Amino acid sequence: MMRRSRIGWIKLLMAGLILVGTLGRPSPADTAAPASVADRRPFVVFDATLYKNKPSFAGYPIRPITLLYEARLFPGKHAATAMPPEQTVRSIGKELSGASQPVIIDIERWPLKGNPQVVKENVGKLVTILSWIKAEAPNIQVGAYGTVPLNDYWRAIRGLASKEHQAWQQDNDRLDELAAQLDALYPSLYTFYPDRQGWVTYAVAQLTEARRKANGKPVYAFLWPQYHESNAKLRLQPVEPEYWELQLNTVSQHADGLVIWGGWGDRGAESWNEEAPWWQVTKRFLNQIRSSPPDRPTDLTAR
Repeated sequence: MMRRSRIGWIKLLMAGLILVGTLGRPSPADTAAPASVADRRPFVVFDATLYKNKPSFAGYPIRPITLLYEARLFPGKHAATAMPPEQTVRSIGKELSGASQPVIIDIERWPLKGNPQVVKENVGKLVTILSWIKAEAPNIQVGAYGTVPLNDYWRAIRGLASKEHQAWQQDNDRLDELAAQLDALYPSLYTFYPDRQGWVTYAVAQLTEARRKANGKPVYAFLWPQYHESNAKLRLQPVEPEYWELQLNTVSQHADGLVIWGGWGDRGAESWNEEAPWWQVTKRFLNQIRSSPPDRPTDLTAR
């Protein structure tokens, strides 16, 4: 009885040690986090600005990118709901075949929220256009500006548990067919209001949702160093330098890169200004990401 009890006690002790070792060992989810940080894609900055007399940006870590605007895809007059000529789109695709930079279609005439049938039809139109381009240029990386997720400031900033935020996610789920055809997602994070904390909440929500819909594909955010024209009081005014720096740093922490747009005003293309405050901030940012990722922003107080 004594020997059998001792053997039983030893077995119990060994089982306890094994259990402790199992509980103390990191789970697959725990070990995945450091790996994902280590394997994070290099942060990329693309130039989509339209300034006149723009420099070459030689020496800066900025890459070119091609935007296909409606004016090029829809030559002449077309009904708002009509598809562009297939031959026109395919011809553009042939021109872009072999291009090393990403190509983004910018079609904003077709609503992607609202009537489910209309949304389904418009998703189908965008998918068809992408298929025409890819058929002629199968090796290029294609995207669609500001489509997935939907650009919705007020529903995005609501809490995850809110009905508004969940409805926004459901609307984004209706775009899965489109998202599947994109090589990267390009959410728009333009500046509507001077509320800096509000913008950060909006940007992080948009990028978090973009990650959810990207299924591992890259996420590149569009930024514009001017206030959006929908703000009657601040339209097209430069975003304050500190605010712009906050936006750059926020995107660097939550996306794989950014696309800088701008240089187009009420009178068309604007002249490049080498001394513009936004560009001075951007140059510092570019030098910073060249050596190490920017620090996570801490001062989110609206000024």
